[in-house]
Amino acid sequence: MTLERAVTDYQAKTPRSRQLFEEALRVMPGGNSRTTTFFDPYPFYITRGEGARIWDADGIERLDFNCNYTSLILGHANPQVVKAIQDAAVNGMSFPGPSEHEIRLAEILTTRIPGMDVVRFANSGTEATMHAVRVARAFTGRNKIAKFEGAYHGTHDWVLVSVAPDPATAARASGRSRWRGPRVCRRWW
Repeated sequence: MTLERAVTDYQAKTPRSRQLFEEALRVMPGGNSRTTTFFDPYPFYITRGEGARIWDADGIERLDFNCNYTSLILGHANPQVVKAIQDAAVNGMSFPGPSEHEIRLAEILTTRIPGMDVVRFANSGTEATMHAVRVARAFTGRNKIAKFEGAYHGTHDWVLVSVAPDPATAARASGRSRWRGPRVCRRWW
């Protein structure tokens, strides 16, 4: 099958996703909040997930290899996770300060993971990698960081470089993002 045929088949099977994309373009830059999951001609719009599967707006069932960048290690809508969320939600959804729950989770993590003496929680993987880069630069006194060529490390300027490189030139590439922050050394994995 040619790429052109694959795109034509995709468009024929996903008219509702195309309609949603056109609606999104009117109110969202690029029609998508997750630019790292965008692909031409338009992304499929997800309506639900269960376990390792997701369904798009056109009713197509797909195997979810992304699992929200592995944060859904137990899959979508795991009954035990849903129950735990429901039980916790009756006491509040999100607090602007510390809670005992985060202490207990930190204790579990530092007990189970060798070499992890302390832990800092973040709101997203992007925020976590921003903290990691900042701490690494402060600790080493160096401005240069390394990232895996063609890999996703979050959506901030320090690491949103060469996420989808041209395979013909990727292995030879190294350089820096347009932002004048730390120099980024890209390595093909």
